[in-house]
Amino acid sequence: MRPRFFPLALALSVLLALPAAAFSDVPADTWYASSAAQCQQAGLLKGTSSDTFSPDKTVTLAEVMTVAARLSYQQSGGNGDLPTAPESWGTGSINTPAGAVLLSFSSEDLDHKLSYYFDSTTPRRLHLLLEVNSQEYKALSPAGGAAEVSLTLNGAIVLTGFLAPASDGTLRIEFTAAVGLDYTAFHRELSSFLPAPARGLWYRNALWYAREHGLMDAQPMETPFEAPASREELGEWILSALPADCFPATTTVDSLPDTEDPGVLTLYRAGIFTGVDAQGTFAGNRTLTRAELAAVLARVLDPQQRVSFNSRN
Repeated sequence: MRPRFFPLALALSVLLALPAAAFSDVPADTWYASSAAQCQQAGLLKGTSSDTFSPDKTVTLAEVMTVAARLSYQQSGGNGDLPTAPESWGTGSINTPAGAVLLSFSSEDLDHKLSYYFDSTTPRRLHLLLEVNSQEYKALSPAGGAAEVSLTLNGAIVLTGFLAPASDGTLRIEFTAAVGLDYTAFHRELSSFLPAPARGLWYRNALWYAREHGLMDAQPMETPFEAPASREELGEWILSALPADCFPATTTVDSLPDTEDPGVLTLYRAGIFTGVDAQGTFAGNRTLTRAELAAVLARVLDPQQRVSFNSRN
């Protein structure tokens, strides 16, 4: 099978279409100028303002995730900006059997302080608690016992059960799931609901895309996206974004001084990573700048820019 390269590499004219001085803080003769221009024109990187690139700024995990989502989207034939995350993402509600909303909440709404637990004995049922104000408590305290309701997360009904005031006397209402339910949908939607960022947050669409398309499968639920990204994390996200045949080996790398990780070796063999010294040390925990990120992404885009580093046992 012939190796499949990233489609945008076929349009090398993007490098000519953008002046090297498009960013006021990227001198035309600097080592990363062409990479920054190519990544901007390809839609992978944007400026930090209308005319600045901030080449020395440390890259965050949110930025790495966003470029990975853009790579994946473009590889699958998408054009332009990433799809917009649904308005329902990160929302939840307690509803009547007829679908009327009794209480709405969201992953960004800390007032209701959502918590949940499962019974430790059989039947193992979910108990979900939400703090409410006195007016909500009165309105949601059904006369004559628990009321039949449904639980919705991200716009999808995930469980049915019963609503009643919490038994501990606090201003909380308690949803108790019916006996014998399948919790597959609940766990799936909860894993998407909890990390949903606030509407308007710049990487919300990227995070939604990454979760919907499996780029997040190896990532912990509480990923600190605002924190600096490491070289290792960049490699993981690139590999998750593109199919394996986008990384054909063009050089021999049998070992590295500080890692034997198969994914890292794949990126070295493909000429995308080079190391931080003459020995090819990976330094996976080291952070990277936007200039360094642009150089790596340019090699992903254009196989002709990939580099050779040979290391044999």
